[in-house]
Amino acid sequence: MHSRYRLATYFCLFPVLALLGGRYLLAQEKALATGQPKVEVLVTTDLSEVGLAGASVAQRVTIAPRSQMADHAHTGRTSLLIMVAGALTEVRGNVRHEYKTGEVIQVSEGTTHHVENYSTVPAVYIEINMTAKK
Repeated sequence: MHSRYRLATYFCLFPVLALLGGRYLLAQEKALATGQPKVEVLVTTDLSEVGLAGASVAQRVTIAPRSQMADHAHTGRTSLLIMVAGALTEVRGNVRHEYKTGEVIQVSEGTTHHVENYSTVPAVYIEINMTAKK
């Protein structure tokens, strides 16, 4: 008798879960607005102060809800992006990866990518760019 109730529960919940899952997938398929993020420079450092050649810039970047950045290349710089609020989907070609608060994204020199925010809240990260002096 108990197994019949469990089976009936699964059959009743399946359409609801399928509908909710479908709504989530449809939300990600809707077009995102492409725009410029809000960028605030926090600090610029000459790395020679610590015995290295180059410079470093740290900035706070905010990606608005339901928006994305255009593809761009990290030419002449390597970056670390540290998620401090929200979640982002990073896209490199056909590869997509979601990052959440507390996670770190490494973007090597020469990488082309963009980020997407499917959420209803802003996504915020600290970006540290390191540029070698020639």
